[in-house]
Amino acid sequence: MAEEKKVVVIASDGSDHAKLALQKYATEFYKPGDFAVVVYVATYTEISYGSVALIPGDPALVQRIVESEEIKCTEVVKKLSKELVDLKIEGEVVRVNGEPGPAILEKAKDLKAVYIVVGSRGLGKIRRTIMGSVSDYLVHHAHIPVVVCKSEHHHHHHGGDSHS
Repeated sequence: MAEEKKVVVIASDGSDHAKLALQKYATEFYKPGDFAVVVYVATYTEISYGSVALIPGDPALVQRIVESEEIKCTEVVKKLSKELVDLKIEGEVVRVNGEPGPAILEKAKDLKAVYIVVGSRGLGKIRRTIMGSVSDYLVHHAHIPVVVCKSEHHHHHHGGDSHS
């Protein structure tokens, strides 16, 4: 191969914000010859909110919850793969587990990505401080450039009221 393909990581959690980031990448950044790797961070919503801790020792129920979450994750991967095809982007979907920020960065390093594209939920400053933000984490810890895509209707308007 004469020229190395440029690998671009697109972070995804399956949300609308992540979908927007992928669409923005397709319309504004993608160049033929680039190879897009959508890094899907699987999050088990049923488990991560402590519901399993409330289950009094029923392994079958825990197993059903895990299987249900696996099915959801597999569906998201299929949907993301179809979006790549629909958007005519050469690439693949890779699923990772763990804390989203560090997991995305580790995958970007492994792939020798040239930059990362991520969507932003547009959390306010206080919520972002309390909850953290994957896009903030990536911007502050990445070894390569990070493009943060915000949706048009999530801009905070600074009008006359001081409740921002």
